[in-house]
Amino acid sequence: MLILTPNPCLDITLWVNRLSVGSVHRASKNETTAGGKGINVARASASLGNPGHLILMLPTVQADIYKEKLAGEKIKVSYLDIAGEVRKAIIINQNQGSEITVVNGAGPEITNSDWDNYCELVIKNITKGELVLLMGSMPTASPSDAIEKLAKKIHAHGGQLLVDTSPVSLKSRKDELLDFITPNLEEAEALISGDDGALFVVNNENIQERAMSAAEKLQGVVAKQVFITVGEHGCAFNNGSEKWFLPAFKLNPQLYKSAVGAGDSFVAGLANYLGENSANIDWKECAKFAMATAAASCESYLAGGVNKERALLILAGKS
Repeated sequence: MLILTPNPCLDITLWVNRLSVGSVHRASKNETTAGGKGINVARASASLGNPGHLILMLPTVQADIYKEKLAGEKIKVSYLDIAGEVRKAIIINQNQGSEITVVNGAGPEITNSDWDNYCELVIKNITKGELVLLMGSMPTASPSDAIEKLAKKIHAHGGQLLVDTSPVSLKSRKDELLDFITPNLEEAEALISGDDGALFVVNNENIQERAMSAAEKLQGVVAKQVFITVGEHGCAFNNGSEKWFLPAFKLNPQLYKSAVGAGDSFVAGLANYLGENSANIDWKECAKFAMATAAASCESYLAGGVNKERALLILAGKS
C-alpha cells in the first residue's frame, strides 16, 4: 500500500483552558508532530499491522524538523524535495470543553515539474494491483489536471487509487474514474454543488437521506466505490450494485478525547480490510471495520493514534 501526501504539515497542538476569540492565551501544554492526512493514515495502519509506504513531497525549509518527528514512528518513507517551507496546522484543544479548533496553513507553491517528478516517484514504487491512497489537500498551484494525470499513470500500471482530498482539489480529476473516494458529507455536498469547501458548517438534518443521495450522485461519475462518512452518525456506501447506510459505533464518552484524524483512521481501516480480503470483499464488513478504527482513534489526541485491540472491541460491540 502506497500512501501519498503531497502537502504534509507540522501539526502544532495546543491545550488552553477555554478558547476565547480575540484574546491572548497561555497554553497548558503543546506538542509538535509530523502531520498530514497520509501520515495519520500510516500511523493508524501501522497500529493495525500494515504501515504502508509513505511518499511525501516535502519543502526543504524545516524539512529536518519534519523528518526527525516522523523518523521516530518507524514508517517507510520516500521524499521528493521541493522549494519552500513546510506548512503548519494549528490544533487547539480546550481543558474545559470538548470543542476543537483547527486552522490548516497554506503550503508553498509547486511547479508542473514538481508534480511530474512526484508522479514518477510514485510509479517507481508501485506494484501491480497495489492500492494507492492520495490523502489530503493538494499543494498550492498544483497542475489543473494533477489528479487526472496521477490516476491515469496508476491505472496504467495496474494499481487502484483511493482519493481523500478537498472538493477544490478534486477538480483536477477530469474524466478518469477513481476506484474509491471517502469524503465526509459536507465535502461530498460541496463537490456536487461546486462549492470550494473553504468553510464547512455542519448540518445534522436528514443525514442518512443526504448521505445516500450524495453517494448515488458521485458513484460512477467520480468513483466506482463511494463511501460518505458522517462522523458519529455513520457511513453511506454506493458502488452501483450495493447502496446502504450503516450507523456508527457508539463511543464511550469517558474515553473520548478528539475526533481530529478520525476520517483518516477510517481510511486506514478501509485499506487494511481491503488488503486482507481482496479476494472476497464484504462491503458492509469493510465499512464496519473502518468505522471501528475511526471510533478507536477518537480515544487519542494523536491524529491517527489507534489501539488495535480497542478497534476490535468496538467492532464486536464492546466499546
